[in-house]
Amino acid sequence: MKVKNVIGMGLAVFAFTACNEKVEQKLKTVYEQEQRNKETFTATDKYGPLKVRVGEFVGESKIKPWSSWWYPLSEKTLFYKPRGGASPLEKYDYYAGKKFNSVFEAALVEERDLYRANEVGWAGLCHAWAIASVLHPEPNKTKTVNGVKFTVGDQKALLLKTYEKATGISDIMIGHRFNGDRKDDYDDIYPDQFHKLVQNHLVENQTPFLMDYDPRFPVWTVPVYKVKFQISKIDESSAKVAAWVTFASPHVDDMSFVGTKRVMKGYHYILKGSWSNGSLNVTDGEWIEESKHDHPDYLISFPNTIERGSFNDQIKPEIVDTILK
Repeated sequence: MKVKNVIGMGLAVFAFTACNEKVEQKLKTVYEQEQRNKETFTATDKYGPLKVRVGEFVGESKIKPWSSWWYPLSEKTLFYKPRGGASPLEKYDYYAGKKFNSVFEAALVEERDLYRANEVGWAGLCHAWAIASVLHPEPNKTKTVNGVKFTVGDQKALLLKTYEKATGISDIMIGHRFNGDRKDDYDDIYPDQFHKLVQNHLVENQTPFLMDYDPRFPVWTVPVYKVKFQISKIDESSAKVAAWVTFASPHVDDMSFVGTKRVMKGYHYILKGSWSNGSLNVTDGEWIEESKHDHPDYLISFPNTIERGSFNDQIKPEIVDTILK
């Protein structure tokens, strides 16, 4: 079962259901487009025109996302514990069955319907983790609920499962996913639209956002919580920008890791427009240097409007919340 076959409800969910630490080098084909489509101006349509000034500007979210393992679909971790004990979903089944005097089979459903040993290496719950890490306090200690002991890793795993089928993403996605088709625009998200959303979220409103940081077909969704812009004037119609964004990573060595594993990436681009009263009124942008090939694919606004859901019909967010409460 490939992710695209499981989801079936459209790109809005599949678009960012993945994460992996290794960059796949095989997908290098870039299709040039002669002209930007009007649909690429999504951030300025939503948040207003972009204006920048020369100088250094820093923004940081009031919410600091936490790190968690991202549970690849090719792993058995959620439903099977090889060294004895119980897996997160086995504990969930026992707890829910005892609490509600009914039979729950989340572990069985996960193994039978969702686990795929041969799934692509980058498919997993990275998107669910990114959402949960900015909307929920971090589970940070082992707890026993109704006689069942849940580690930090157990609690995070259950929370992530309640966001794997999150709906409403298409309404807050800025940019378009690159699928590798000839019609796809590799340069999208364009740097002026990237800059506008980051400026709006981190500099002006201290709010985190989500980002797929690979412009190619594989998807790595991460929560971004800090930025530093360095802006310099080039000429009467352009400015050069170095943007350093900081985000939490899901590549932890311990599934019960507590805290934020920090990663920083730098992007370089030119903003184009006209200067007036010390500000550049931006109308376009161009990725430069290494960022021509390594820039974000798309961004997702602060996801507080999405609705939770799981592809495992045995997992109920309201039951998971009684464990986390």
